[in-house]
Amino acid sequence: MAAKPANRPPRRAVERHLLAKSAAGIAGGFGLAVAASTLLAQLSPGDPTTSGKFQAALWMVPPVWIAVAAAAPLFRSGLRATLALAAANLGAFALVVAFCRHPLA
Repeated sequence: MAAKPANRPPRRAVERHLLAKSAAGIAGGFGLAVAASTLLAQLSPGDPTTSGKFQAALWMVPPVWIAVAAAAPLFRSGLRATLALAAANLGAFALVVAFCRHPLA
């Protein structure tokens, strides 16, 4: 007869709410990446439609998105991740709107 398996260890804090944290990181990270890309295109010198500037802004989205999505499980709960990333997105897009209405140059 086989021995009974040992009791499962308790779930670690990182494992709790992992789906909610991941969803918040993916959605919130995309918004932050798009806002950062827009701010780069708007605040750097030159016309936003030039090829090099457009490519730099375009290729900035995936690393920022991945970094935010990878850091999202470090929040204590899915609700905290959602609220923090929503606030960060509100702030980032407020900057986008402010700088697009009143450009520096």
